[in-house]
Amino acid sequence: MPLGSCVSTNARESIGPLRDHEASTGVNETPLRRQLGLTDCILLVIGTMVGTGIFLTTGSVAGVLHSPYLVLVAWLLGGFFALAGALTYAELSACFPQSGGHYVFMREAYGPFWGFLDGWLSFVVSFPCFLAFMAMGLSEYAGFFCPALTAEHAVIRFSLAGAAVTIHGGHLTALAVITVLTVLNCLGLRAGRNVQNTLTVLKIGCLVFLPALIFASGKGSWSHFAFPEDVFSGGLFPAMAGALIGVTFAYSGWDASTYMAGEVRRPRQSVPRSLAVGTVLVTALYLIFNLALLYQVPASRMSVTGNVTQEAAEGVLGRAGAGITSGIVLVTILGAINATIMIGPRVYYAMATDGLFFRRLSRVHPRFKVPAMAIIAQGVWTCVIIMTGTFAGLLTYTVFALLVLSTLTAAAVYVLRVRRPEIARPYRVWGYPVIPAIYCVGSLSILANMLIQSPLQSAASLVAMGLAVPVYRYWRSRWMPGT
Repeated sequence: MPLGSCVSTNARESIGPLRDHEASTGVNETPLRRQLGLTDCILLVIGTMVGTGIFLTTGSVAGVLHSPYLVLVAWLLGGFFALAGALTYAELSACFPQSGGHYVFMREAYGPFWGFLDGWLSFVVSFPCFLAFMAMGLSEYAGFFCPALTAEHAVIRFSLAGAAVTIHGGHLTALAVITVLTVLNCLGLRAGRNVQNTLTVLKIGCLVFLPALIFASGKGSWSHFAFPEDVFSGGLFPAMAGALIGVTFAYSGWDASTYMAGEVRRPRQSVPRSLAVGTVLVTALYLIFNLALLYQVPASRMSVTGNVTQEAAEGVLGRAGAGITSGIVLVTILGAINATIMIGPRVYYAMATDGLFFRRLSRVHPRFKVPAMAIIAQGVWTCVIIMTGTFAGLLTYTVFALLVLSTLTAAAVYVLRVRRPEIARPYRVWGYPVIPAIYCVGSLSILANMLIQSPLQSAASLVAMGLAVPVYRYWRSRWMPGT
C-alpha cells in the first residue's frame, strides 16, 4: 500500500464516528477539557516564541549588516515572515481545530504517512532535543547565581561498561527543571497554563523593562544610528539573507497554540487570532528591544561582543547588569521549556489516538484530563537525551528535515483548497495565495542555503526522514494487520 494513501476500511471504522462529528461541527469531541481562552493562547504563542534567540542573535546580525537601520529591517522582515506563516497556519487550524498541530495538518493534506513522519520526528528529535538544549542552557545562566549548577562542577563519577561517566551540576539542574515542569503539567492543564501565563507576563515585563531602563538612563547615544559607509561592500542581498536565518529562528514558535486546539474554547476563533496577535506583539517587542540595544551599544561593537544584552545592561547598571541579564534569560528559558512541555505531548496523543503510536500515550488522566502518559514519555526521553549529551548533534542532523516538513505544512493550504474545497473555513488566510507563498518561498530559500552550506548535514536529515518509513510500516501493520 502506498505510504501516502488514505486509511483502509478498518481504519475508517475505528475513527469514523470522530470524523463524522468533525464534519458536522468542525470541532472534535475529546476527553480533554477545553480550558484555554484567547488570552491563554496568545500568552502561549508569545511564551514559546520568546527564547534565548532575542538575546543572542543581535550581535551576529549586526556583524553581517553593519548598519543599525538594516538590523532593525532584518528583525522587521523576520516578523513579517513569521506573520505570513502564522496567517497561513491560522486557516489550517480553523479547518481542523484538534490537538496535534502539524501532525493533524499533514495527515489531512497528504495522508497518514506524512502526518506520522512529522509526529515521529517531533517525538524522537524535535521537542525533546529542544527541551534538552534549553534546559542545559538554563543551567549555564543559573551558574551566575550558583556555580555548582553548571557543567564545570562534577558531582558523581563512575565507570559504566568500561567507560567513564560524569554527572555534573548542569545535568542535575536540567533534569530537575524537566522533571518538575513535567510533573506540574501532569497535574492538569490549569496548573501548566497558570505557570505559563505567569512566566510569559514576566517575559514581556523584562523585554519592556530593560529598554525602558536603557532609554531612561540617557547613557546611550542616538549617534549610533549613523549610516556606515561600507554597509554595501559585501552586497546587501546576500548579507540580509544570511542575517535572516538567525532572525527567523529567533521568531520560531508562533504556531504553538495550534498544538493545543483540542483544549481551547471556541478554537476556530481563538487559535487563529492568537497566532496573529501573538506574532505581531512579539515583533513589536523585538523591535523595541533591538532599538534599545543599538542605542546603548554601537552596531560596530556588537559584532565583537559575546553578549550584547549583557553589555547593554552593564552599561546602565554596572556589574549588577550581568545578574539582571542572567535573571531575565532564566525566566525566558523557563517559559519556553514549560510551553514546549505543554505542546509536544499533544502531537503524540493525537498520533496514538489514530493508532500510529503507543496506545498508552492516548490515555487521558481521569482526574486531571491531560494526556499524562504522553507528557511523561516526553519527559523521560528528554532526560535520556540530556544524560547522553546527544541533543546538539541530533538537532544539527535533523533541522533540515524539520524545515522541509514545516514548508510542506504551510503548502497544505494550497493542497486542501484544491482537494477538499468542502471543508468549512471560518478563516481564510488574508492575501491568499501570496501570503502562504511568501512563507513557503522564504522557507525554501533557507533550505537552499543550508543545502549549499551544509550538504552532508542536509543529506543526513533526508536519511533521518527515510528511516521513518520502516517504522511507519511497523505501526501500520500493528494498527491494521494484513495491510
